[in-house]
Amino acid sequence: MCKDSNFFGTSVFGQLISFIHPDIIRKSVKKYNSDYYVKKFTTQDHLVSMLFCVLAKCSSLREVSGAMLGLSGRTKQVLLN
Repeated sequence: MCKDSNFFGTSVFGQLISFIHPDIIRKSVKKYNSDYYVKKFTTQDHLVSMLFCVLAKCSSLREVSGAMLGLSGRTKQVLLN
């Protein structure tokens, strides 16, 4: 049994997000100028939170924020690569 070390310590959600190449997000941000006047909550952050909301079947912002706190350390390192 081969154990791949690429996803060691990351959640399933983090592994799914890793398939989205950061260049795709950067090109879309540049094309639509979606990060104009943004200080903290970028387009990439919004994409991740909406994907999480759909996959976790959350029905409120409180559920999303509470569940994302549990994954906070595991998703950021995947997105920055």
